[in-house]
Amino acid sequence: MARWFWLGGNVAHTLMQRYVNGGIYHMHGVCKLCKKEAKLELSHFIPKFIGKWLKKTAITGYFREGNQVSKRKQDIAKDYWLCGSCEDIFSTWERSFSLKIFYPYIEDSSLVTSYDNWLSKFTASLSWRTLTYIRSKNSDETHSQEYLDMLATAEKGLADFLLGKVSNLYEFEQHIYPLDVIESTSFDNLPTNINRYFLRTIAMDIVSNSQGTYIYTKLPSFIVIGIVKCNQSREMRSSRVAIGGGTISPREYVFPDGFDGYMMDAANKISELYEQIPEEQLAKIEQYVVDNPDKVLDSKLFEAIVHDYERFGKNSLR
Repeated sequence: MARWFWLGGNVAHTLMQRYVNGGIYHMHGVCKLCKKEAKLELSHFIPKFIGKWLKKTAITGYFREGNQVSKRKQDIAKDYWLCGSCEDIFSTWERSFSLKIFYPYIEDSSLVTSYDNWLSKFTASLSWRTLTYIRSKNSDETHSQEYLDMLATAEKGLADFLLGKVSNLYEFEQHIYPLDVIESTSFDNLPTNINRYFLRTIAMDIVSNSQGTYIYTKLPSFIVIGIVKCNQSREMRSSRVAIGGGTISPREYVFPDGFDGYMMDAANKISELYEQIPEEQLAKIEQYVVDNPDKVLDSKLFEAIVHDYERFGKNSLR
């Protein structure tokens, strides 16, 4: 498996000038998607509505990123990535996903709903953002030229699809996995925070094993996997996002080989990191819980904690 990365911090850009236009900060540079020189806007790698939902449904009104657990966050990672036109295109697909799939599924995981070609565009945009973000953070020196060329080809294929230059994703197909509460499982040593990981965590990564290379984007209650190279496409057919449209519904989903272990490792890592929260921060959280019991009980985070507690007991609270 490749190394995994949690969102955190802005990616540094040079040779750009910042200026203020009507109170909104811009930079002048080259749009990562359309490659045109333009005023660049602050673009969220994970859609902005996800960050707002995490804040709104948290216990304290803030959230913490996995690599900076000692600091409260008010927004998710963003950087000057896209021009205004490309940002507007992404926003249209994000709105469709949020209103037709994300919010309805959060309220009812038995959701059955149809989608049009906007879902293939939305999932491809997530994979493109994750791929470009991770490539900007990784050192090329640690990878073979063949691997780097493979990622560059995938990035171009996704960009061409998003810009309407091609009408098909070809080998770079997108897969979406709705996640539900785990009440029972045959897996041993399941992480005691697995429901919190499934229902609340956001993450981006490029994952490789002997069967393929995948772009991994974790949203609350959803995982999007973009194919870079894969030998299991037929087995994964139930999760594939159809270009022209299809249906999201409860069904049996198949992850690529190795992803069960990958997700359990990721959940365990978050648990370990959260144990590093300073005592003074923990004391503030405990006091907030005491002072705001109604808000705590109504939060989606508390709901996820309860699911883990019901499954694992006191071990889930360590």
